[in-house]
Parts: sequence; structure tokens; C-alpha cells
Amino acid sequence: MSKARELAELGAVYDSGALSNRNLIINGAMLVDQRNDGSSATVTHAADHFIGDRFRFTENHTGSFSAQQVSDAPVGFEKSSKVTVTGTDTSLAATEFSRILQGIEGRNISHLNWGSSNAKTCTLTFYVKSSVAGQYYLSIFNNAANRTMLKGYTIDAADTWEKKTIQIIGDTTGTWLTSNLTGIYLSWSLGTGSTYQSSTLDAYQAAFYMGKSDQVNLAATNSATWQITGVQMEVGTEATPFEHRSYGDELAMC
Repeated sequence: MSKARELAELGAVYDSGALSNRNLIINGAMLVDQRNDGSSATVTHAADHFIGDRFRFTENHTGSFSAQQVSDAPVGFEKSSKVTVTGTDTSLAATEFSRILQGIEGRNISHLNWGSSNAKTCTLTFYVKSSVAGQYYLSIFNNAANRTMLKGYTIDAADTWEKKTIQIIGDTTGTWLTSNLTGIYLSWSLGTGSTYQSSTLDAYQAAFYMGKSDQVNLAATNSATWQITGVQMEVGTEATPFEHRSYGDELAMC
């Protein structure tokens, strides 16, 4: 990207009123890991496990995972959050799944006007790396889990950092809380059973889903890995460079 393009995009963001503090995601660079301090930890079955702060991993099947903040990241970043399959489940039952998600507090999304005719579009960017290439999905859903939109992305090459840019339209109906409870959830699926599968992408549905039937089941491959960093969600239809906040600011927000 040229410097002129970067300045133009930042100018567009400024016109929307958010030159700084534009990233709705906390700890998107995975720098803060207060619970594990970079140590690998075994994920407890059917329980939330925080890798880096604010990013929680859950597996609900007969496989098993370890999770860790690691010093493996694309250029411009230092850390990523990594999950590793330590025990396989090659065939997920209807209600089984594994995922990573972050909830965004309602008070931090009130300016998005979701649930109204003035709902704003956002752009999500992140870097992802996995030992298993293929089709993956993320879901955007509300606190009540009765409004969901699925978005797909492809990991094109194994063991390679790839940047993904995904446009998220704002929901013009439904209830998206603007209180101190979670207003928006972002969830990256690493495998899901049929109960949480839908064939509809890029549109909000009045139900809860996590992926399509062609979603990669990471747990099917022993020692398979999946990593993420550089997560940014911002208002507008264009992605801007990642907003690197100071460690102190990020820690306080966590």
C-alpha cells in the first residue's frame, strides 16, 4: 500500500470521526496474556479458556487442545494466540464445536447504531495461520444469540501467515445491547456440528450459527495448529493500518 493511499484512508476515517481509538477489538495484537504469561496450557473440556486476554477458546467435543501466546507473528507484530490439537475427534456430533471468540462491550458499540435503519458497516481485518488449509468461517452475533451473520474466508496455504479483510454490514433489526453487557460477539470457528451450520452467508439470520458444512474440522488432525493476531474491527468500508496502542493502554483496557 502506498503512503498516499494510507493517508487517504486515514483521512476517510477521520471524516467519520475516528482517527484514533478506531479499533473495537481489545488486545488485537495478542500482547497481553495475564493468565498464562506465555506458558502453554491444556484447554479444559467444555469450559472457556483465555489464551491472550479477551480472546477465549472453547472446545466441546471428544478431542483436546492446548493453547498458548507465542512469539510467532507476521511482520509488524510480535505475538499471536495459538491452539494445537492434542487429541483428535474426526467426526463432530451435531452440537459439538471448537471456536475462538471475543465479546465487545455494548457501551463500545453504541455509535454503530445496529438494530436501526442507521446501522453502520464495519471492516474486520486479521492475520491467520494454520497447518490445515481450507474453508473457515466466522460468525457475528448478538448477546441473545438470536441474530447471526456468517462470513467465510479461505486459508490458502498451510503454515503461512495470511491477512484477511472482511466487510461486516450492520444489522438493521434485532437487539444489539449498548449497556455494560456484551453487544457484539465475533467467533472464529475451528469446526462445528450440524446444529450450528447454515448455508446462508453475508446476511443476518434470526438464529445462532457458527459455520457451513464445509468448515474445516481442525480437531480431525493430530497436532494441527491455528493462530491469529492483528485483529481489528473498525467503522467504515475500508481497512486502515492496524492501530498499535501502547502496552499500558492495552493492559488497562484488558
